[in-house]
Amino acid sequence: MAIGDIIVGLDIGVSKVSCVIGQVNKFSEIEVIGYGLSSNSGVKKGQIIDPKIVSQSVKDAVNSAEQISELSVNSAYVNIKGMNVRIEKVVMESEVARPDDGMTINDIYNLFAKIQLTTELAIDEQIIDILPYEYIVNGRVYKEEPIGAFCKTFAMEVEVVIAKGDYIEGVQKTLKYAGIKIDGLILETLATSNIVLMPEEKEAGVLLVDIGGGHTDVSVYKNSRIEFYTTIPVGGDHITNDIALTFNISTDEAEKLKRQYNLAIMAMITNNHEIKLSSKNIDQQNNVIKCSDVVQVIEARVKEIYQIIKKMTIENNLNGKIESMVLTGQGISNIVGAEELAMLTLKIDQVRVCSPKLINIIKPQHTTVFGMVRYIASLGLSKHVNSDVEIITDPNLKEKILDGLNNFKNKIFGFNKRLKKIDDEE
Repeated sequence: MAIGDIIVGLDIGVSKVSCVIGQVNKFSEIEVIGYGLSSNSGVKKGQIIDPKIVSQSVKDAVNSAEQISELSVNSAYVNIKGMNVRIEKVVMESEVARPDDGMTINDIYNLFAKIQLTTELAIDEQIIDILPYEYIVNGRVYKEEPIGAFCKTFAMEVEVVIAKGDYIEGVQKTLKYAGIKIDGLILETLATSNIVLMPEEKEAGVLLVDIGGGHTDVSVYKNSRIEFYTTIPVGGDHITNDIALTFNISTDEAEKLKRQYNLAIMAMITNNHEIKLSSKNIDQQNNVIKCSDVVQVIEARVKEIYQIIKKMTIENNLNGKIESMVLTGQGISNIVGAEELAMLTLKIDQVRVCSPKLINIIKPQHTTVFGMVRYIASLGLSKHVNSDVEIITDPNLKEKILDGLNNFKNKIFGFNKRLKKIDDEE
């Protein structure tokens, strides 16, 4: 990345769409120059149900970011969740076109193309990315592109990211309606891990659990590479719904109770006082409960999420690769005792909760998309990462020009009409 390069990221979630425009500064870091947030109701269980509704949410978020940055966005990167992808590890060798001149970027491009052609795909699948892990040249291992190395052949170990075709089609339709081109689809865990995980955690082996409103992303990193990634359709909103259904109250009141009595373990309660419910649709006789009743519901749902994750790690033989666990996401970050319950349920000694406070991000809802932009900026020379943007000094300039042209056409049309009337009268 060069100073001044610009990357646009879009986080399309179940309840919101977030946009961040980032620019590389003189310290080779991402500086946020635009951001936008809008509500979204066109996504259910990780699938785009109504592209037109989602496209309007995309437009609203992008427009907000454009106004702040004074840029017109023509393309963007979009996140993709684990339920819509699978990852295949591939090791492949290729010849260097001109061994005496050293390896070039084109040699790496050619191997990328070779991997794309030879990877077996189902009818409804597409390759959306190839993540290089290491390069092997003359018996030596390189983590970065060994441009200039003298060799006849080289090998590359990669993770091929394969997505479901129907989801890609939904994203394409959505962005087409919004008038935005797709720069690429980015695994959401790569964006999140770029923000919340430390390099030593990725190396030693870490279970990353990102609990959002409607889903939970689960990924495992070992030796600085992604070993496992999936999404389960359970999140923080389900805790709210559980409370609402259990006590027959509105979701708004249930959300307030969840935030006020935000404990994941009943044993942590110090004062089990009574709570008077305010919803009008409950009997007067049943409008008083104990705070332990609320905590019991929260504990049950959080424990269920952990038990699902535990089953996944066992079925995929991941237990021996996990040294620690990191919890993040809006659905879990405010619940006290979440890490202790994880230790008890998953039998992991090192568990921490990470709620990143980004100085140049206004709202925590921008965390994932900011991570996307940072991750994209960190890609090597073999990846083209710039988004297509235009500088607009006056955000309304385009509309003013169009209005001016229309007025000019109307005047010409009126003038010609008057001339024709005079000719007819003569």
